[in-house]
Amino acid sequence: MQAPLSRENMIRGVILFTLFTVVGLVLSFLWTQGSQDLREGAEELRQVFQEMRYEYLLGAIIFMFVDWLAGGLRYHIFIKIVSPTIQFKDSFRAIMSTICVSAITPFQTGGVGHLYIYARSGVPFSGAITAGIAAFLSTLVVLICAAGGILLFTPTTLPDGTTWISFFSFLIFGLVFLTFLLLLFKPEIVTKIIYWLTDLIGRRFKPIAPFMERIKLKVEQISVEHKTFARSLIREHKWTCFLSLLLTCVFLLARVIGGYYILRAFNTSASIWDLCIVEMLYNFVVLFAPTPGASGFAEGTKSLLMKTLVVERVITPFVLLTRFFAVYCGVILGGIIISVQLTKDLNTNKEDLSKNITHQPIINPTE
Repeated sequence: MQAPLSRENMIRGVILFTLFTVVGLVLSFLWTQGSQDLREGAEELRQVFQEMRYEYLLGAIIFMFVDWLAGGLRYHIFIKIVSPTIQFKDSFRAIMSTICVSAITPFQTGGVGHLYIYARSGVPFSGAITAGIAAFLSTLVVLICAAGGILLFTPTTLPDGTTWISFFSFLIFGLVFLTFLLLLFKPEIVTKIIYWLTDLIGRRFKPIAPFMERIKLKVEQISVEHKTFARSLIREHKWTCFLSLLLTCVFLLARVIGGYYILRAFNTSASIWDLCIVEMLYNFVVLFAPTPGASGFAEGTKSLLMKTLVVERVITPFVLLTRFFAVYCGVILGGIIISVQLTKDLNTNKEDLSKNITHQPIINPTE
């Protein structure tokens, strides 16, 4: 069985991510070109890029780095509680790996990325899980509040029929939030469910029963350590949790402002408030979308939400560049970080194997 972060799985994820992304962008282009034929639409798209004011992209690049730094710092403030000697560069590597893994796995299961990097940096596995849960809870709290606000105020700039996204997201995020609260405050409930599942699978499939038993023991160990870290976090680090909420707002706002600069590059504009609403609704859809990195869903959703804010000719280029700075660049950098770490692990394993073989006693067959 392949490891979750094997090169084969990463290559497969990148291919699927690219495929769905291209399909999403093509559908966005076909939808926004209106009554024009493909040739006219392609010519207009080329003209839009020719007329761009590329100096504004510097603002998008700056806020891309603000996004990454705020995300890395949010991990770092929690992981320092668990492992005080950890350095920020490891937390930055962790957030970039998370961005990459989120993009190449369905439902954006990027947590594997930060767990992998932190494990290689000497952080206890259960502590890395707790830090990841606490950070993700901050995202859920901010998005739940945003969904409630959109439901309450019903902005007139939204396209018809999109308010249902807020209602659906409010319910789904609420359920997910309760699940993660259980993981943080009452992990024993989740542990009991896992025990029940492992026992059930072990009884149904006898050959893997010993493997299921080892999983149960490992879950029990992680649960005990996680509960200790979680209690320390709740009782002694309330201000850290508050700071995490602020950092969550910072990296979400950085994406909004980056999008604003991209619009300015296309000689058009929209208010920061309207772009905030679009970004929140966009996050509601993409966070649990089933495709790798929400590709396809992300492009289509943002195209729909921008329909009433800007002229149609700039929607597809806007979607392409916002995804480029918010996701594609992170995927490239995160992929490099993971590949370098995988190479180090492979070389280390080879060295250990070589040492073991070298130190094996030589048996004389004549004795």
